[in-house]
Amino acid sequence: MTGLEARSIVEAELRRELFGPLRGQEPPGKPIDCSSGSVHFDSVEASRGQFHDATSLEEILSTTDPLRRYGIGVLYSGAAVGGTAIETEGREDVDLTGVPGIAQSEDNPSGAPIEVNTVLHFDEADSDDFDLTDANTFKPSAMAISFQCRVPTGGSLSVSVTGAHYERITAHIPGLKQVDWWLRKPFELVGSVPGSVLVNETNRLKIVPTKPLADHPMIAPTTQVFSRPVPGSLDPDLRLVTVAVANQVVGTGPTSALFQMGLTVTAGGTLTIEPYPKAEEPDHGEEEQSIALLYRNKRTYAIGHGCAAEWCASLEQSSPNAAWVQAVAMPAHEVLSITPNVYLTDDDGNYSLDAHRNRRTATASMAALADGTQEGRDQVEIILRLYGEWITKQEGLIPDLLPGFQKAAALHMDRAREALKRMQAGWQLIQSTGIASRAFRWANEAMLYQQIRSNFPLREVKPGKDDVLRPVGPHPEPTIPEGKGTWRPFQIAFILASLPELVDTAHPTRSLVDLIYFPTGGGKTEAYLGASAISLLARRLRDPDDAGTDTLMRYTLRLLTAQQFLRAASLVCVLEDIRDRNEDALGKSPFGIGIWLGGTSTPNSWKKAVETLGKLRRDSYEQNLFLLLRCPWCGAQMGTRPKAKSGQHVIGYEQVGPKVVLRCVDTQCRYSRRTGLPVHVVDEDIYDVRPSIVIGTVDKFAMMAWRPMAHRLFGLSNGSRDVSPPGLIIQDELHLISGPLGSMVGLYEPIIDELCTDRRGAQPVPPKIIASTATVRRYEDQIRGLFGRDKVALFPPHGLEEGHSFFAEPATMPDGSPEPGRRYLGIMSASLGSTQTVQVRVAAATLQGAARIPESDRDGYWTNLNFLNSLRELGNTVSLLESDIPDYLTGLVRRDGIEPRWPRNTMELTSRRRSDEIPKAIEQLQVGYGQNSCVDICLASNIIEVGVDIDRLGLMTIVGQPKTTAQYIQVSGRIGRRADVSPGLVITIYGAAKPRDRSHYERFRTYHQQLYAQVEPTSVTPFATPVLRRALHAAAVAYVRQVAPDTLPHPFPQQEYEHAIDLLRERALIVDPGELPVLERMAGSRSRQWSEWERTAWEANPPPWGDPKQGLMRFAGSLPDLDSKAMIWDVPTSMRNVDAECRLAVSLAYAREDAEVEEDSL
Repeated sequence: MTGLEARSIVEAELRRELFGPLRGQEPPGKPIDCSSGSVHFDSVEASRGQFHDATSLEEILSTTDPLRRYGIGVLYSGAAVGGTAIETEGREDVDLTGVPGIAQSEDNPSGAPIEVNTVLHFDEADSDDFDLTDANTFKPSAMAISFQCRVPTGGSLSVSVTGAHYERITAHIPGLKQVDWWLRKPFELVGSVPGSVLVNETNRLKIVPTKPLADHPMIAPTTQVFSRPVPGSLDPDLRLVTVAVANQVVGTGPTSALFQMGLTVTAGGTLTIEPYPKAEEPDHGEEEQSIALLYRNKRTYAIGHGCAAEWCASLEQSSPNAAWVQAVAMPAHEVLSITPNVYLTDDDGNYSLDAHRNRRTATASMAALADGTQEGRDQVEIILRLYGEWITKQEGLIPDLLPGFQKAAALHMDRAREALKRMQAGWQLIQSTGIASRAFRWANEAMLYQQIRSNFPLREVKPGKDDVLRPVGPHPEPTIPEGKGTWRPFQIAFILASLPELVDTAHPTRSLVDLIYFPTGGGKTEAYLGASAISLLARRLRDPDDAGTDTLMRYTLRLLTAQQFLRAASLVCVLEDIRDRNEDALGKSPFGIGIWLGGTSTPNSWKKAVETLGKLRRDSYEQNLFLLLRCPWCGAQMGTRPKAKSGQHVIGYEQVGPKVVLRCVDTQCRYSRRTGLPVHVVDEDIYDVRPSIVIGTVDKFAMMAWRPMAHRLFGLSNGSRDVSPPGLIIQDELHLISGPLGSMVGLYEPIIDELCTDRRGAQPVPPKIIASTATVRRYEDQIRGLFGRDKVALFPPHGLEEGHSFFAEPATMPDGSPEPGRRYLGIMSASLGSTQTVQVRVAAATLQGAARIPESDRDGYWTNLNFLNSLRELGNTVSLLESDIPDYLTGLVRRDGIEPRWPRNTMELTSRRRSDEIPKAIEQLQVGYGQNSCVDICLASNIIEVGVDIDRLGLMTIVGQPKTTAQYIQVSGRIGRRADVSPGLVITIYGAAKPRDRSHYERFRTYHQQLYAQVEPTSVTPFATPVLRRALHAAAVAYVRQVAPDTLPHPFPQQEYEHAIDLLRERALIVDPGELPVLERMAGSRSRQWSEWERTAWEANPPPWGDPKQGLMRFAGSLPDLDSKAMIWDVPTSMRNVDAECRLAVSLAYAREDAEVEEDSL
């Protein structure tokens, strides 16, 4: 069975459970004769199980009525609903009563409106989501779609309404009273609306004539059409049309409701359905023009009201029309899979095949490039040539585009040409310059063996016959597996483009920010690790004695930081091996890597490291702060192992005097020697050693105000520069550096930038900045706000269509057909009452659906990864797993006579878990079907947004529309990584009481076919007044303590303070000149405070950390000492929570200086 077929089984199970029987499916259960309206059984046993009608082959519901059975695609009768009719704001273009979002037509007050009233049902909404429960239908009786059409003479619309009603039949079972069973009766109603009627202005609201059902004349849904001119259009043939279907059956209960409802409108004759009108955009700048070009073939043709819209559209620019539009209750859309592969073809355009008949791809062998062979040179030059030919081909297509797209298209190709020139310049530099050539070759060797060694299987450590702990199995030797050890085209292309600025510190474009923009799972990390290796090696080749920190890798989440640390540790181990073999060229100082995190994740002092080691030996529940769980060189186990009686073995962490050394236990490993691994996890060790690469969260940089020893990371020693500062800053997941966090980062960034700038030569040498993201909007503004740099190069540059950039193209099968992509399935039910009820049914359906897949193909869909938008929602889901879901599965046993699949292994992956538990949880998610510890359901928060790369996962449930589209893309990108084995299925459950969720559901296809275009622009405002009030003084203190680490706050270090303010002032001129007056006033106020307070100690925290009476600053958020009359600054230890809730502060001190009054007035 293919992965596509396996995924279809799970989706079909969901549709069966929530919507009802699907066309073309085999009827469930055993056949029985229902022609008489009753059925008879000889025994109770014979009446159990599922049945269908022998004549019509339609299903029979025997354990519950259809209103309890189904919750999607149901239209209740108007008489069954009480309350007040719905009225929706902001939909002036739609005017029908009773359909969600449709009001009664003023042009036809006498026309029969669609009456829909509501019974109120309260569904819990997020605190930041305005709840319109009172205005949304609990029991909808209508659904509709709106679209734009051109109505010349002779055109018409055909309307088809499909659905089913359920007829009561009587079951006679011995020993029981007569039981009501329900037989499904499908129907289809067809009507037509002439174009002349649509353009008739005297009566805009029309009822489409349809024949009632022959066998049930009372079941006749009313279909209405409302036509009006398109607002703002002068074209009389252009009409905005809404077609609605309503259930106006008199009566209540299951016999009066309609199920599995659908509506299809088809264009006939000369009538055409055209793209839905867009709202006018006041700002149609360069980025908007670019998006319009890229998504020009992703048009919207309809929107739903109480349902979603689907359509069949032409891709032709000259006639962008839809053949039909459709109202659907369970929308689905498949996002194309993007591949980084570039396939080679022959002169006739046919795929070039290898010896195994597989398509050959353009790659660059790391081994060949490391050896400097002709094979490696040829591979690189093929990639450069193919990219140049692709650009030329795209340029030739520009004249065929509509005039409105040609300017943006030309700009895209100009940027592609510029990128190609940078690649060629980098390749030329490698051929002609010794430093560039050697750095490039050694970097390839390092990346090759990093790739191999980081993928060594974990070698478990066990006691031998002599009770000595040793790794199981022989010491591994690296061999290059088939298909590994190669650069993808975009990776080697990026490295070539950035190499001149990495190797040459005086390069004119060194201040250019490179932004890697590539879909999740494409290999961005490998690209910037390669760039980091080149930067490290080039620095040592320029000066073998220039040791010190060269690369700062910054992340936003500790999960991602720890994961990338383990990966980068293998790279550093290989680099250190290369240095050891080439001391003359690379110096005697070892390469190293350090992880710089908070005290809850790593030991911040040697004292704490020794205490943690002792606790680990005694207590198996103690948190492991050393993070390293395997040797990055040979894969031998590190960490803890239970002892036979009490306590546990600690493997690979050894106390040496007052310190703790990380050392491999395999005596054959090169890092089992006395010095141990070149890996540093203790802050004091990092400051002392100054590792080549330092990985940390952006929050840690707020500690510069508290940790003056951090100045050593910037190449400083006692205020003077003794080695070069970091020359490369890597900022991963750039889209997360936005909002309040981004604003705080942007305020500290001028200080960090100055500390990383080498001013010893004639010209200052700024650090090279590389950022990466999978989602981006207005990246130039964000880069300017964060880093103060105006020039940004997006890599790879856009092509002429979304998903087509040469380096990233839609994935195809060998026959040219699209490879399965990630399929999104939307579910919203107002009928079931609450989102929790929908969750229960979705969980049950996915559990059972995976169990229906043949065992050999189950793995990808056996684990359902659930994403919850808040910990409150996650807690609710935990309760569902403990009670509601098992109860519902028990009901399935009675209803369907099946063997249920119980969710035995459930797991939580959230920030509530300790740092050392998260890697173990991720390892457990990698356990496949058939093993005891395979996870059935994993409940996760935003911790999975980045860094969780598990190829086996193919199924996800997202509860509620995530707060941003970037988060939606990143979260859903965690599954479906192997489209050939288990293409992804993402189930999004929308809350019917949440207006934002309802809007996304009703525009489901529009949203999903333009996902990346829907990413919200990021906002970074580092010089906004609240940010300055919170952290201006903190940034100034950070600078003073880094450049003058031995300075006390008294006397006031005015020179250093003024220099810090100058840095911030220069950055404000670039980012937001309008905030300069506020900056100046607040800087003056802080200067007077510092000078006049005459504090003799830095810290005012309680002993032993500080002096509460003489300290200048305390941890932000800590409670003040009410007995103290001192005025103290609150200085952040993190960059989070700029917009925290207000805190009531009680102070016994009164402001005496005008400065305080002036500050309060800001």
